[in-house]
Parts: sequence; C-alpha cells; structure tokens
Amino acid sequence: MGGRQFDMAWLNTLLATIEDGASRGEPVAVVRALDVASGKKITATVSKGELFPPIADRRITEKALASVDSLAAKGGIADLVDATDEQGSSVRLAIEIVRPKFELVVFGGGHVGQAVALIGALTGYDVTVIDDREEFASRSRLPDPRIRLLVSDYDSAAEKLRITASTAVVIVTRGHQYDEVCLKKVIGSTATYIGMIGSRRRIMSVFKKLAGEGVPQQDLQRVHAPIGLRIGAVSPQEIGVSILAEIIAHLNSPGHEYKGERNAI
Repeated sequence: MGGRQFDMAWLNTLLATIEDGASRGEPVAVVRALDVASGKKITATVSKGELFPPIADRRITEKALASVDSLAAKGGIADLVDATDEQGSSVRLAIEIVRPKFELVVFGGGHVGQAVALIGALTGYDVTVIDDREEFASRSRLPDPRIRLLVSDYDSAAEKLRITASTAVVIVTRGHQYDEVCLKKVIGSTATYIGMIGSRRRIMSVFKKLAGEGVPQQDLQRVHAPIGLRIGAVSPQEIGVSILAEIIAHLNSPGHEYKGERNAI
C-alpha cells in the first residue's frame, strides 16, 4: 500500500479541509488506513464523495468511499473497517465523520416556538428565534443565553441568517400568511430539515399557492408538514418534543420516515 509521511503540512491541509466543510455546514470524513503487516499509515479526507488527497490503491479508495457512505447513511460518526489492498495485504480503515455545529432556526416565538427553542438549546444546538414582535423574541420568554434572538419582519429575516446543510428550520409563526412568507424564503436553501406547523388544510393551501408561483415540486416534497412525530402531542411543550424528535430522527436516519408521510401533498 503506497503512502506519504504524516507531517505538519499535511496536518494543516487536513484542518483546512475540515474548516472549509464546516463553513458550508457540511460533514467531512477523516479516513486513516493502516497496513496491518508493515504499520504504514495513510490519512485522507472524504468530502462530497471525493477522497483527498487521492490514495493510489484503487481497492482501498473504493472501500473507503463506500464505508463513509454507509456510516453517514446510518447517522454514525466512527467505524473500523477491514479491507484488502491490491497486493492482497490486510488494511484496517479507521473512519471518523467530523460534523459542524448543528443550528436550529425557529420562525415564531409563540408558545410552540418557545418550547422548541428551549428544548433545542438543552439538546446542544445553536438556536436562533425570529419573531416580528419584540415581546415574543425577548429574554423574559427565552432566558437561555445560548439562544440568539432576532426581532425582524419575516420577509427579510432569512437574509440575516446563515442557513447551511447543518441547519434545521422550524416554521411555527402565528398565521399561515407568515408561514408562507418564511417557507418561500428558505425552501430553496441547503437546510437539512425544513418543517412547518399547521393543519393539513392550511398546509395544502400554502403548498398550492407556492406551487402556482413556480416553487418546484421536489422542494415542496422535502418539507416536513404537518411537523413533528405522531406521539399524540397536545401541549406546546409536547409539540416541541415531537418536533425535536423528528429533527433528531432525520439527522440520525435521513432516509427513514417515521410517520408514514412527508407532507400534505
């Protein structure tokens, strides 16, 4: 198995690759390949399905990429995989997925938005709450200093946010007209999760209007609406739990649907 010496220049390149991924809100996998017999090591990163720097051994490259994909699909962060290189030597792959800090953006600081924000902060997420009413985006309602508060009209709020592939957007405003404005502003973003509260009838009316305005059907299909897992939630706090549970499920098992439907379409 061909390789390179691990040195300071390579460490700087590795850190720069991880930092670049974090700036885009995207995970980066670090792959360490150890030749079991010789002890020789190779370290590379995997981002967007590409291995960098390239590993000359084709079999190790293919195994590394497939293993990273499998680990990511399961929502895992680390794994040890046994492989064989082109010379028939045993190689052990140590894979670690470095994920950027997860962000939760909540449009609407009412009772449900308040519950989602407080539970999200306890979960360890970076939380931002937006409301066009100062009294609803205030420290009296959201005392946790880890929660960022933004008082803004919903039409321009998205322009003041950094929404990446590591952002979940929860839309729980006080009226469907505001929900529609927020959804229209974020639906074309790279957010990993977008959810909107409301009855099926209310959601359907919003979707039909956005579709008539040219929003692609595939964008509407990725919206979680009605929002939250079906756990019989009634109170704002219970609804908040159901919403955070759905976000956690989506992050850890992105290909799995827990409630049998994605949205009201």
